[in-house]
Amino acid sequence: MGRFRKTFIEPFVLLIIAQSPLHGYEIANKLLEFGIELTGLGQMGNLYRILSKLEEEGLLRFEWDNTNQGPSKKVYYITPEGLEYLKRSVEELEKINNTISRFIIEAKKLIDM
Repeated sequence: MGRFRKTFIEPFVLLIIAQSPLHGYEIANKLLEFGIELTGLGQMGNLYRILSKLEEEGLLRFEWDNTNQGPSKKVYYITPEGLEYLKRSVEELEKINNTISRFIIEAKKLIDM
């Protein structure tokens, strides 16, 4: 499964940000719409580590949003490099999808589902 061994969330995060620049909690809510639930203690911290990693790799950037009452928030934007990564992710996920589909077809033949 190539680079998806470590994390499967990165392509989803980039897709969400490409659709609309958002801050961390909004990204977490959009992940829920894909069925990816960040639960448990420290899960938002994990998301912020992923965001930091993607930023370090040049796949996204952020700007501070000071327009709301309360503390400033980082709003994340995808970069051209992030869009290229997203394109490669689609290609790789299509290959993974084909592999999984073939597995399901072959397994169903054996177990008469």
